[in-house]
Amino acid sequence: MNNTPSLLRLIESFNVKLIVIPISLILIGIFTLFSLSSDINLIKHLVYASFSLFSFFTIIFLDKSFLKKLLNISLFILILMLIYVYFDGYEKNGATRWIRIFNFSIQPSELIKAPFICFISWFFYLSLKNLDYRILYIPILIFLLILSLIASQPDFGTSIYFFISFSLIAILYIKKVKFFLYLSLFGIFFVSIIIILNEYIRNRIYSFFNETSLQVMSSLDAINSGGLLGVGLGEGQLKYLISENDNDFIFSIIIEEVGILFGILIVFFYPLYLFFTKKASSVIDNLFLKNTVFVMAFMTVFQAFINISTAIDLIPPTGMPLPFVSSGGSSLLSYAIIFGTVANFTKNEKSSISSS
Repeated sequence: MNNTPSLLRLIESFNVKLIVIPISLILIGIFTLFSLSSDINLIKHLVYASFSLFSFFTIIFLDKSFLKKLLNISLFILILMLIYVYFDGYEKNGATRWIRIFNFSIQPSELIKAPFICFISWFFYLSLKNLDYRILYIPILIFLLILSLIASQPDFGTSIYFFISFSLIAILYIKKVKFFLYLSLFGIFFVSIIIILNEYIRNRIYSFFNETSLQVMSSLDAINSGGLLGVGLGEGQLKYLISENDNDFIFSIIIEEVGILFGILIVFFYPLYLFFTKKASSVIDNLFLKNTVFVMAFMTVFQAFINISTAIDLIPPTGMPLPFVSSGGSSLLSYAIIFGTVANFTKNEKSSISSS
């Protein structure tokens, strides 16, 4: 009985909007996969979604300091998994990004997103707090290691994700034009090297500028077919012509079946999530918490933009899923961790982050 008031205060400390939006997105993904998948794949997706929601709600109730330590420890476990992928990973569609365990595929490059942002942000925070830039050697080396491992898979889209994450964190803490210029030059150099050395990425870029693939054409046709209100849930036919209809092009399938108006609502969810995160973080005194949740929310919007841009033929296919909507256990769990961390770090409660 005595614990009831404490539990109520804890629940009241959450920003409800930062919980409702992720749940809405995962429900949209479930209904979309319901019309796309076989019974077996749908059941698998429901298992992934249920586990991700369980993880999300578990994370938001953890102590902030404990969650920070947990994310930092998991970073090194996932780096070891990335190294394993490099030597003995599972290949699919010309890319080696997965580890096979029984009948499940694990994609470490997805799961490492939240730990990476937390770890890098923490060391930049320590550097600023202690006025010691030598501390930055640690996050820079970790960043270069992860970037190299992911680029070698090859995974151009996710490599860009990590580069922008690191750059944004650095700019938020350092705020020097010279540093921004150095990052820009490194980014240009890095992208150029990847394109020059990697035939797989060169071919995708060449195909994008010189020819339109069947699945891209089908994606655009699906959007045109849907119109404002769609043809009805489960009634779409063009989805069967798209090989990655539950991942890269899931946005097109949603529009075909439920219309452009609903598609606009989904697009609106992501910047709205960033807005609510920014608003919630504005009252946080701790700079580490404030910057970490902003970067996580911003990169969620960035990934959604990349996925939707692929569906409407603005950029080449990258394989980056639509956060909490596309299928894939690793992607769902990754964003459960991200959304859960944001909800946790923005809790309105007196909780300190230790310097350990």
